[in-house]
Amino acid sequence: MTKQERVLAMLQGDKVDKLPKGEFYIEDGLICKLLELTPSPDRQIIDFETKIKAHELLGLDVLVFMADKKNLNDPWAELRQWQEESDFFLFSLLDGPFQSVSHSYEDFTDFLMDTIREKEKIQELVKQGAERSLELGKKAIEAGAHGLMIADDIAYNRGLYISPAMMREIFFPALAELICQLSKIAQESRGKELPFFFHSDGDIQLVLGDLKEMGFKGIHSLEPVMDLTKVREIVGQEICLMGGYSLSWFETGGVAKANELLAKTLPGRYIFGSAAGILDSTLSPKALLEVYNYIDALEVDKLAHR
Repeated sequence: MTKQERVLAMLQGDKVDKLPKGEFYIEDGLICKLLELTPSPDRQIIDFETKIKAHELLGLDVLVFMADKKNLNDPWAELRQWQEESDFFLFSLLDGPFQSVSHSYEDFTDFLMDTIREKEKIQELVKQGAERSLELGKKAIEAGAHGLMIADDIAYNRGLYISPAMMREIFFPALAELICQLSKIAQESRGKELPFFFHSDGDIQLVLGDLKEMGFKGIHSLEPVMDLTKVREIVGQEICLMGGYSLSWFETGGVAKANELLAKTLPGRYIFGSAAGILDSTLSPKALLEVYNYIDALEVDKLAHR
């Protein structure tokens, strides 16, 4: 199977030849370590072919791209190149309404206070943020994105930043409408549905049911602060979970932690990867490859769980 075929099969609940794996980004320093390249002052940017080699070495299937907001004419130029010159399954990353508004504040506490004392102001900012994400999403679809991931960091380790009731009142209507509009655009321009994933750090367990009802096909991050057994119970086997492996586990837990994670995320649709999504240069290539190669070697029959 190609990478795209493997991911689509997993999302649809069909048989796969091996478990898909995905990350957001591999830092250049780690790429040098993986490929045993000597860092030098001349190596300011790792070229495209070198990036491909590193991603192939890890056996990744899914990558996630942010828009280059400085490039107004073609904010998805990097995604477009990967779409044209590789067979990875590519998500575009868009700000959700909560994240979009929170990033417009210098002080996060002021933002949280305004959700209570300045609701009209917040609602206007939500509208503006949704419009920006809709425009970027439209361009991502035109650039060939295979899926859309909404990044909305609505939680921390102990739960949501604001109550579920306030999320449903202020932010979720805009989030649901954003998905609806982008789905229509995908149907009109590409003639098919694209999968929507939701990304948030922290414990989002209290609103997983809301996300499922909105039509999200997947949830990313799955930090260890959440009980993934309960997460799977809430969303069911049809929602694709992605991530969940803590970066620290590569050194401290290895394959054993991977098995613990799989026991909680399977049966059900799942893409293996780190909870962080970003593989940084402090990680050990040996530790990474041990875990990723182990995932690749899992028997397909044991994945016939969907």
